[in-house]
Amino acid sequence: MVLRSYSEKSVFVDRFSLRLFYHRLNNLRQVITVRQHSDKLLPKTDSFLGFQIGSGRGLDEVWESTQTESARRGMLGALFLGIVLALWCWCEPAQAQGTTAVTSTPGGGGEASAGLGNGPDRDIPQPQAEAAALKQEALAVAREVADAYPKDALTYALLGAAYYNSGQSEEAINYLQKCLELSPGQAEAYEILARAAYEKGRPDEAARLWQEWLNHGPANPDSMNRLGRALMDLGRTEDAIRSLQQAIRLSKASSESYYLLGQAYMQSGDFRQAKESFQQAITLVPDHTQAYFGLYTACMRLSQDEEAGRYREQFQKLEANDRRTLTDRSARSDTLSGLPLVRKTVARTFFGAARLYQAHEQTGKAVELFRRSAILDPDNPTYRAALEAYFSQCNALAEGLAVFERIATDQPENPLNYLFLGRIHGRLDQFEAAERAYRKVQELGPKWAEGYRALADLYLRANRKLPDARVMAARACELEPSGPHFFLLALTCAKNNDRPGAIMAANKALALSPSEGKYQELLKQLKEAP
Repeated sequence: MVLRSYSEKSVFVDRFSLRLFYHRLNNLRQVITVRQHSDKLLPKTDSFLGFQIGSGRGLDEVWESTQTESARRGMLGALFLGIVLALWCWCEPAQAQGTTAVTSTPGGGGEASAGLGNGPDRDIPQPQAEAAALKQEALAVAREVADAYPKDALTYALLGAAYYNSGQSEEAINYLQKCLELSPGQAEAYEILARAAYEKGRPDEAARLWQEWLNHGPANPDSMNRLGRALMDLGRTEDAIRSLQQAIRLSKASSESYYLLGQAYMQSGDFRQAKESFQQAITLVPDHTQAYFGLYTACMRLSQDEEAGRYREQFQKLEANDRRTLTDRSARSDTLSGLPLVRKTVARTFFGAARLYQAHEQTGKAVELFRRSAILDPDNPTYRAALEAYFSQCNALAEGLAVFERIATDQPENPLNYLFLGRIHGRLDQFEAAERAYRKVQELGPKWAEGYRALADLYLRANRKLPDARVMAARACELEPSGPHFFLLALTCAKNNDRPGAIMAANKALALSPSEGKYQELLKQLKEAP
């Protein structure tokens, strides 16, 4: 971590003398909070597929999105999206405490640790040895791809990301610059270079590189937040405010964007706006420690002493809890090595390499790397969806079934594996096997709507067990009220000759997604039916 000195003029409270402590603590608080306030088994979003788990959008649509995206943008466009997943770097040992809340499900990364107890590393604790071995393997895979396709700019992007994630930023910079020499428009290469510059204490260069990134690619909230931080460090407060406001407008607002905006307003002296921004941050994340400290400071500046005292008291409670959490978790050996996050990051590197091999028609290597990605990051549907799409496109679903059965054997407690098994069985018209797989999903994830949605869809498509289909669709709506789920419920009600129930469900679907044409058409047909 780079230590910087700030003038009093450009710093307000969070840079507030606690910045260095909370720089490491912030990720932990947000991850813990997300895990405490969510009963979902899987991450909410995935940047490659562009779908939201639990939104009601089924994985049938995920697969179709994969096909559509590949057709629209071409394989290389999707390739770089896969490569940039590797950008979410793990922390080195000095920062490992910030990764302690990231955990993998049973079976995750099981293959990666094989053989790590022997040889020169036998005296190193196993999680640290596994983390080191995985980093080396990620670099080796990226080097192999670059050696195989030296004229492909994306291979150097992958290699640069792998070096960056292993803490070797100078090597990363060299390969990313080579990527830009071959393909100057690769926006994500600028993004990694900007991160590296900021970490080296060069906010001016980081801001320039973020601007280059904006010139070549679409903005996203995380990168706009990072640009905002760099601009604040440079004292360009108004520019920072505009950047952070844009981050909030781009998509569903995050607590981090509001928190940083509060910092920027504090720096500009607009304490009322700062207070409002910090309040928005705690609305989204109710135990956001830093935001409470910001509220305390803003209220003090506004001479709101009583309110400031309440925020200070809450801040102190959260801070004490944070310290206990850090102390408890830092005793774990996997925390000290950062192993869970290393596995996730290596999985992304493997995924980028698999996409490149797939583009160059080295399908055997691509399939194995997709499978390894799924093993290392058991909660991420991206890698399994890529495998399914590949086997579907190649009309090799029987081969795909064997691969997914192997993954399920490695990770028998992961409901996501049985979901994809059910999908492939369904595509092979193996109704009973698909039904068993979806029932297993429900057994392992009773509060995950996707297992119920998938089984309702199976019954509906097969025109079998229609009363059960309605029950499954209703359960999906209870767990995740959404337009697609109520649309499915409307269809199952119609199939069961329950016209009033179908109309009610269609109305709910339309209320949640007013612009969806197929919901409007279904409701019209239901109302006009004799």
